[in-house]
Amino acid sequence: MRQADPHWAVAWDWVQREHDREHFDAAAREEMTRWLADDPEHRKAYDKAARLWLLAGLVAPLNDVGDVVQDRDPPGTAD
Repeated sequence: MRQADPHWAVAWDWVQREHDREHFDAAAREEMTRWLADDPEHRKAYDKAARLWLLAGLVAPLNDVGDVVQDRDPPGTAD
């Protein structure tokens, strides 16, 4: 059985916090930068979490009633 990455939860939290434009200020960025520099495994976990965040952003959003929004063209496909 494969063990879970012990840094994953912290990395995922940083990725989410980083995209919260209202609350992710210079102090938070400094704290995240220190965490990333503390251990190369932190950077690896963060990079994985950031890729997942990016991929999740490519999934069509749900509308208010839980249906997938159909009228969006994927990036770069609009005429």
